[in-house]
Amino acid sequence: MSKDLREEIRNALNEWLTAFNSNDLASVIDLYDPEIVFANQSNPVAIGISAVKEGLIKSFVVRPKLSFKEEQIIAANGLGYAAGQYKMTGTHPQDGSTITGAGRVVAIFRKNRDGAWKLVFDMDNAPPDVNL
Repeated sequence: MSKDLREEIRNALNEWLTAFNSNDLASVIDLYDPEIVFANQSNPVAIGISAVKEGLIKSFVVRPKLSFKEEQIIAANGLGYAAGQYKMTGTHPQDGSTITGAGRVVAIFRKNRDGAWKLVFDMDNAPPDVNL
C-alpha cells in the first residue's frame, strides 16, 4: 500500500467534502462513479447516479455541512477507502432550528480510466461511540 495512493484517496474525499459543504450538486455528482451505491442509515439504498442525485436534492434543502475525522485509509490497485467519523449540521427550512447528526462512514473510491478517483460506495451508520 502506497502512501501516495492513500494521499490520493484523502484528496478525493476532501474534494467531495468541499463540494458537499458548498451544496454544489453538480460538483458532487461529478465525483461519483456511475455504479455508485449509497447506503444511508435512514434511507433505502440508492443505486446509480440518478437515485443518489434525488437523495442529495432532498438533503441539500437543510444546507448541510459535514466534518470528517479520519480513522483509516487503505488503497491499492485502483480501489481505496476512507473510514472515519462524521458530524453533520444543517438548518431546518421551516423553523430555522439546527439539525445535527453524527456517525461513522466508509467511502470506497475506484480509479476510472482517466485516472480520477470516483466514489463508488458510501455507507454510514450511527454507533454510540462516535465522539465528534
